[in-house]
Amino acid sequence: EVDPSTNVHYRGARVWQAVIEDLLAKGMNKAKNALISGCSAGGLTSILHCDRFHQLLPADANVKCLSDAGFFINVKDITGANHAEAFFNDVVATHGSAKNLPSSCTSKLPAGVCFFPQNEVQQIQTPLFILNAAYDSWQVRHILVPEGSDPEWRGCRDDITQCSTK
Repeated sequence: EVDPSTNVHYRGARVWQAVIEDLLAKGMNKAKNALISGCSAGGLTSILHCDRFHQLLPADANVKCLSDAGFFINVKDITGANHAEAFFNDVVATHGSAKNLPSSCTSKLPAGVCFFPQNEVQQIQTPLFILNAAYDSWQVRHILVPEGSDPEWRGCRDDITQCSTK
């Protein structure tokens, strides 16, 4: 749908469906091997769609999923607030994503929490490979030390070389 106040188009699910239908029609429906992958938000999407992607392919297909920098963590920030969870709850509400999340998670947890891979990966049946850097600058700046948090952390937040070992 289009948000009339902002003219923002919410079409992620439609784009996914159109791309998958196009690929299936071009021969992916006969695939012997398939890999779904993505980076950052696309990496999260490859986790969330992993088993659904596998189900679209022949039963004997060798299917794998790869998430590169898409394992977003659900932790409290340095002030003790759960900024990331609030953010993901807003994402789910804004995009109406709850209906596209696995019911194996949403039946037990709030939909926004089901956006975090730590709550999804236990249910995934398709082989899943996760690649995440030990230091993820986006997660440091947006989850661990979000904008407006403790000003003493500003230097470290913006430049890892300014961080002390403490």
